Amino acid sequence: MSERWKEYFDGHKAFDANWLQSAVPHWGFHETLYGNIQRYCPRGGRILDVGCGPGWSVMYLAAKGYASTGIDNEASLVELARRQASTIGSSAKFEVADAFDLSAYHGKFDLVFSCGVLEHFDREVTVQLLAEQARCAKHVIIQIPTRYTAYAGGITDERIYSVSELAKIVKDSGMTVESTFGYGELSAIPIHRFLRLGLPRALWRMAQNAGYAYAIAAVGRA
Repeated sequence: MSERWKEYFDGHKAFDANWLQSAVPHWGFHETLYGNIQRYCPRGGRILDVGCGPGWSVMYLAAKGYASTGIDNEASLVELARRQASTIGSSAKFEVADAFDLSAYHGKFDLVFSCGVLEHFDREVTVQLLAEQARCAKHVIIQIPTRYTAYAGGITDERIYSVSELAKIVKDSGMTVESTFGYGELSAIPIHRFLRLGLPRALWRMAQNAGYAYAIAAVGRA
């Protein structure tokens, strides 16, 4: 694992005995993502998380009744995810794998997703990686941070895209865009808090879906 990612996960207490204290808010933050996964993949379906890290999303989806598998190219993270899943009695599975070669998983899943992974590659590589994921499942969800991530800890090597730019990436990978959405409520500066309190909930969700959020995502159909 690179030092940068070790520091990131360590900062989120992934290696601590009390890791659930971080996993629970992680699950709450990604509620909209999980809702869309459930929308496009019925309960009991097979789900693959590419670049799963400590595997918290995989464990959550397993608890919701999915046959969920997480893969990562960092063996120490996969071992960590296995230990933590065993601690809570989760049925989630974890394997070491390379996102550039998912041949072992082709045609074996109903939905594939990646969360905060593909924005670390140049655009043409991201298209390539999405095309590889599309060989594994009918539906693919890509989630990436927005420029507002700078308020929550900075931006390093992430490629920042708008919602429309992200949708174009999905199209260029050979998929049809089923939907796009955003989530993660902004509250870092006064204007964020003013809009959050002043806008009706429906308008606030429209703003998030347009990219006024910490994360945006697109759903592709292979």
